[in-house]
Amino acid sequence: MSNKQISKDNREYWQKKLNRKFADKRSAIESIHIEEINSLARKNFPSFKKRLGIEQNLKIIKKLEEDYNNYFINFDKRLQEKKSKLEQIFKKLSNVCQDFEDTRKWDKSFPDFEREDNKAFNLLSKIEGYLESNCKEETRKAFYNSKKGQEIKNINDLEEQADDLLHSDMIGTEVLKAIQGIAKKSQIHLYIPTNSQLAIENDITK
Repeated sequence: MSNKQISKDNREYWQKKLNRKFADKRSAIESIHIEEINSLARKNFPSFKKRLGIEQNLKIIKKLEEDYNNYFINFDKRLQEKKSKLEQIFKKLSNVCQDFEDTRKWDKSFPDFEREDNKAFNLLSKIEGYLESNCKEETRKAFYNSKKGQEIKNINDLEEQADDLLHSDMIGTEVLKAIQGIAKKSQIHLYIPTNSQLAIENDITK
């Protein structure tokens, strides 16, 4: 058995392979639960908006947006007044949601106050889409923190163990043997070369 540490090139190779294998496994697990998560997110969405305390703002935006669009073609002056009111409540809601983005660690950003030239606003749809995306992400995180979602957490923990081993000072053959054991726990097929194959690789890299 070789007493040499795993070479830099071999470490990089196994790092990439491990990352790909664990990513594939994680994706396979998540695909099993995607429909359930989507269903839960749709179910949670009304109460999600209620918990955020922004339903009244959404109702006002809906009313003002509809009012604005109704007068869009024929009432330019009145249209600008309504646009100003709509923009004010939009910015108010934007500030509220930007605070939520920080405190609740949302990835999606609040939409901009804009419309296509000579077309009506579609702000509410954009805001709803933004909220739905963040609601789904919170639902996904909650699901994988629950008992039912522990499998993905176990996969993440095992991947971290494998990464730690790969960057340790252990002898190369011992590292790969330990990683193979972790992969087996993860139900991931991972081919590990024999001692003689590893010795040939090490000789080549000299």
